[in-house]
Amino acid sequence: MTALDLLRFGTIKDVANYLHVGWDVIKGIHKSKLKSLYRKIPVHKIEYLGIDEFSLRKGHNYMTIFIDLTRGRIIHAVEGRSADVISPFLKIVARKAKKLKAIAMDMSRPYSSAVTEHLPHVDIVFDRYHIMAIMNKAIESLRREQQRTLGDSDKKYLKGCRFLLLSNYKSLDKNRQIKLNTLLEVNKPLFVIHSMKEQLRLLWIQPNRRQALQFLNQWIFDALAAGPKALVKVGLTLLKHRQGILNYFPHKITSGPIEGTVNKIKTLKRQAYGFRDMEYFKLRLYHLHCQGYSLTG
Repeated sequence: MTALDLLRFGTIKDVANYLHVGWDVIKGIHKSKLKSLYRKIPVHKIEYLGIDEFSLRKGHNYMTIFIDLTRGRIIHAVEGRSADVISPFLKIVARKAKKLKAIAMDMSRPYSSAVTEHLPHVDIVFDRYHIMAIMNKAIESLRREQQRTLGDSDKKYLKGCRFLLLSNYKSLDKNRQIKLNTLLEVNKPLFVIHSMKEQLRLLWIQPNRRQALQFLNQWIFDALAAGPKALVKVGLTLLKHRQGILNYFPHKITSGPIEGTVNKIKTLKRQAYGFRDMEYFKLRLYHLHCQGYSLTG
């Protein structure tokens, strides 16, 4: 138990050095313990799932994780992010997770198509975090377009404004609000798209699905009529995914636990001695809800 106890406070390498043994010995002890704990992760009690991805390493090499949103723990991890990759686990979920009500995800077509195929009775919830990320991407696209096309006298207002445009207006201090207001007064396209972004935040505080539908329909109409191509593109995207957006209201689930878990994974990867053993890496992911940011491997 000494090695396992020490791993609560240090890395595998640190524990190995302290005990004067090879790091692979400590890793073997830890891996064996984790295999006994997570040989079989039950899914029959799960009501809400989240699906997300993260980069394993530089380049387009990803891993998909499934998170029990109620308990905030990873219940499955698989390399890749295609429908074929996640379908085997979704079949298990369809067979065993009879209490499952909804799954939160981004607007990834492979994820939504696979869930629709294998779990047609389960609601798909497109999360507000990813929707606002799409909105922010549109703002950034328009800002860069303005940067390329405006004359020098107008460009000066764009300098250092990226953070201001993407932030929640109410979270800015007074000086930054003044700077942002100055930019928006002289740049109508950015004023329009920024105003629409701030209005979109109000969608998730609507009291019920009916009023949310009215709000969203009006927002989409205004976006399509407003003019900037980047904003029109967002409006068309939200129109296409309107059902999944509105599914938030009967379930009130978000990707908050997912984003927190992904941040822990990033920390784990940075502090790790190296995860050439993919089985061990997945076991560490399953154990992540039991450990803090300082634990490494």
